Amino acid sequence: MDFGVDADEVSAVLRPIYLDLRRFAAVVAPIETEPDDLVQEAVVRVLVSGQWSKVRDLRAYLRRTIVNAASNERRRLVRQRTAFERTVPEITLVATYPSDFADLGRLEPVTRGLLFLVEVERYPIEEAAALVGCTPVAARARLSRARKKLRLELEHEALDG
Repeated sequence: MDFGVDADEVSAVLRPIYLDLRRFAAVVAPIETEPDDLVQEAVVRVLVSGQWSKVRDLRAYLRRTIVNAASNERRRLVRQRTAFERTVPEITLVATYPSDFADLGRLEPVTRGLLFLVEVERYPIEEAAALVGCTPVAARARLSRARKKLRLELEHEALDG
């Protein structure tokens, strides 16, 4: 398939940023989704749209596209689980131990992305907000709510344990 872009150019541009994009995708993706699939989908979307040569900050554009793809995937998985629950008798699964990853997984992809960028990658909130496609005010609110939610869940686990 010809996207009007030289494959060597695409490879040269993606090679230095791929691992960062993959790590970001692993944070915002549902646990059932391979991060490489989200990165690939983001690259294909930018190529198909014809925007490859027009994008000023490709890393930021791809991160935003990854967040969108992760949100779409999360919605698809919820629909799939709902359909499954309607057709299969109730099954009770008991976790053997609590998982902090499960707590993070309950946050929306945009919020997980913000937490990762701000807390792990040490991006300023304004930059992180732009990368995931929200305003700095909305990012601060999301981060505050997410930190509070995680703190309460961890305190609750500590009391139960």
